[in-house]
Amino acid sequence: MPATPPVRIVPLGGLGEVGMNCLALEDGPDRVVIDCGLLFPGAEAQLGVEVIAPDLHFLRAGDEPKAVLLTHAHEDHIGGLPWLLRAFPDVPIFGTRYTLAVVKEKLAEHGRSANLREIAPRSQLLAGGIGFEPLQVPHSIPDAVGYALRTSAGTVVHTGDFKIDWSPIDGRLLDVRRFSELGAEGVACLLSDSTNAEREGTSTSEREVGESLARIFTGPLARGRIAVAMFGSNVHRVQSVMKAALGAGRKICLLGRSMTQSVRLSLAMGFLNCPLDLFIDPETADHFAPRELVILCTGAQGEARAGLSRLALGEHPNIRLEKDDLVILSARNIPGSERSVATLIDNLVRRGCRVLEPGSTNELVHTSGHASQGELRMMIDLLQPKSFVPVHGEFRMLTAHARLAQSAGVALQGCHAIEDGDVVELREGALATRSGERVPVGRIYLDGRGAESGVGESLLRDRQLLADTGVLICLCVLDRKTGELIRPPELLGKGIAGLDEARAAQAIAAAIEAFAELGYKERTDRGSVEEALRRGVRSCWKKGSEKKPMVMPVVVEL
Repeated sequence: MPATPPVRIVPLGGLGEVGMNCLALEDGPDRVVIDCGLLFPGAEAQLGVEVIAPDLHFLRAGDEPKAVLLTHAHEDHIGGLPWLLRAFPDVPIFGTRYTLAVVKEKLAEHGRSANLREIAPRSQLLAGGIGFEPLQVPHSIPDAVGYALRTSAGTVVHTGDFKIDWSPIDGRLLDVRRFSELGAEGVACLLSDSTNAEREGTSTSEREVGESLARIFTGPLARGRIAVAMFGSNVHRVQSVMKAALGAGRKICLLGRSMTQSVRLSLAMGFLNCPLDLFIDPETADHFAPRELVILCTGAQGEARAGLSRLALGEHPNIRLEKDDLVILSARNIPGSERSVATLIDNLVRRGCRVLEPGSTNELVHTSGHASQGELRMMIDLLQPKSFVPVHGEFRMLTAHARLAQSAGVALQGCHAIEDGDVVELREGALATRSGERVPVGRIYLDGRGAESGVGESLLRDRQLLADTGVLICLCVLDRKTGELIRPPELLGKGIAGLDEARAAQAIAAAIEAFAELGYKERTDRGSVEEALRRGVRSCWKKGSEKKPMVMPVVVEL
């Protein structure tokens, strides 16, 4: 009798980086995908890259997934769906009510629709031969869930992004009873959020941030306008700002497209509660005294086009920040954004604003939506998994989480800190093992969220080369019949260090010399002429520390 094939866990994104979360679970002929998100660029942003999506070649090379299971509506978990749907337009996409509402709007921006199926915690569902059950977890966005997946090798639990908040703004606690029941039944493998695996203790409740904001809004620093910059998707924080504004007798002005969309959607669905006359339009903001106004905006990461950056530069047509205005950065810096945030704060201080950011005040202006070590340990203790695979984080975070699982009693042989493309296999009654196989993974660099095609690795390398060395264009006009130069080559340089008239003349002479070495047949071959011109021009940049520019020969035949 042939052996039962193992259950395979295949991460395609999010293991080795913070963002771009996407993971496939395969059980025989059946396959489900958990999340498909985007990564926001660091250094790549300087090369025109706005977002990064996971390369889904591995999925496209196989059968259509039975389902896509979404944990929550953050961009790093749902933003890649338009590219997944290009390959699998009919795949069922499961998510909670709020998650699907956000997904529907995101897909509409791309001109796409999808087979969306609403789920609720504790419901029992099936995707092919894989059963799955959503599990309620608190996070920094409404309606977040993890999943218990019933496979031929036993139950696999994926926590999604979570924290353990005993007094959440929306009252939706971690479903401790259900997690405990799953642990008693037996969990073959736990996949758990590792974002804060290096942080000791436990995360602070979102309710404490709300209480702190209420004190700030009525305290001595609130002499003028108050601007609060944060992610629009943090609906619980938005609710706290609204409550604080009401308590201080202030109106709220929304700035930023994502903030406005998120508040509109959350109000319509009942995830935000406040009187509608709390809000005013930006066009009427100058009708209110500074002490009557709260500006709730995007831009806490220093994004150039966000609402707060425009205010800091004095570029908003209706609102101007002034001396005695208070700006609260209610978000933690994303790695890579430190310089942008520092520039933003400088610009705000130049305008006379007081800026509060996490760590700059005794008051709490931000808390994480991810579990710290104490909460991660509690999750492991509740589920008592036989095997453990940390997910969602850079490799040092994954490794720290694996060590934590071992200290909690998970067997060393069953703990696997893996990265994108690695494969873990599960067999009934046995510890998880690494298969030694690597599947193709990578990144698709995108010029914009609406782009339908990626920038590509080669194009990105070209952009980096141009940024590093500049470009020289060598124009050559030839007689098509004789292969002779009609006029000497011309040279145009952009971004070239050390390019003066003398070196330009030297490069042109070297190009003519290289061309003269060609025979008749080579002179009538465009490729041979282009290579000769490239070789001749580049010869003027000697070996050593000086960088050689990119040379683009242009041959015109008349």
